Amino acid sequence: MAPDQYYPSDMNTRLEESFRAADEAREDLSDSVTNSVAANCDLLHHGLISSQGFEVTTEMYRHLLSRLLRHPSGEVRAQALALFNESMEQFWPKRRPDAPSANG
Repeated sequence: MAPDQYYPSDMNTRLEESFRAADEAREDLSDSVTNSVAANCDLLHHGLISSQGFEVTTEMYRHLLSRLLRHPSGEVRAQALALFNESMEQFWPKRRPDAPSANG
């Protein structure tokens, strides 16, 4: 008996559809988790500022960043530095040499 006789003729199509559905579900879950983490980070940030004040919260972030940048894992240090640099560029973009200066 040939191996094709053990499976319905549309088995490959059904398997491909199943894998596609599983991939979509995984992407949806990843998006949901990402959005949930981002929302919780925002709530945590505002809660810290409300309860401890801006200066204490800023000092805590400074301490956290310094710990991440001194982490024994080179991968953690590299990721922390890359994300820090991305954030810096987002909030304080480098001025292009051909851009007019703010002073005139």
